[in-house]
Amino acid sequence: MANVLTTNPIFCDTAGVLKLKAANVYLKAIAWVADQASGCDIAADDDMLLSDANGARIIGKRASYIGDGIEMYHFPEGYQPPGLTMTTIDGGVCYIFI
Repeated sequence: MANVLTTNPIFCDTAGVLKLKAANVYLKAIAWVADQASGCDIAADDDMLLSDANGARIIGKRASYIGDGIEMYHFPEGYQPPGLTMTTIDGGVCYIFI
């Protein structure tokens, strides 16, 4: 599939720079989950890493077992990173709530 940047939440299943139309994007929450309907499962040792435009880690995880993603993580209110890059996503789908 492909990343969908025009919705809220943003849908990511592919690594790459996430160019959003809004300059002032505030992150509210993130979830990294298996999406069996689209065939995007999370396997043991799969990695997900979301970074800012400078390469600094925002959030990431290595799955310990099948389906071991991030159910829901809430960012502090007003959290605004300088750009977003899905650095790595080996499996599953990442939903980014803005």
